[in-house]
Amino acid sequence: MRRGFFVDCPLARLTHDFGSFGLLEEPSAPGLTAEVDQHAAGIRDSIEQDGVRLSRRSLAYYLTGFLDGCRERGWHSDAVDHDWETLRLLAICRMARERGFVR
Repeated sequence: MRRGFFVDCPLARLTHDFGSFGLLEEPSAPGLTAEVDQHAAGIRDSIEQDGVRLSRRSLAYYLTGFLDGCRERGWHSDAVDHDWETLRLLAICRMARERGFVR
């Protein structure tokens, strides 16, 4: 196992959960792909705006803060369509996979 890789990492848990529901498969709708791409760009900009490098740790910190905000607002995903928060979470998972932060 790679040094610094934790099975209990929130990125790994979330990616595993989304993967088990098939949500990380390549979306068939081009519009959905574009929305996830826009969220990924927003996440990257948010992390890097303070001169922090995008890494497993910085993405995990972003995820933790994002989930805290969702909890504070009482958000839960029960919609049939992909809401803003779900798209954001999909983008985080995709970024984690593409950059090799999770397997």
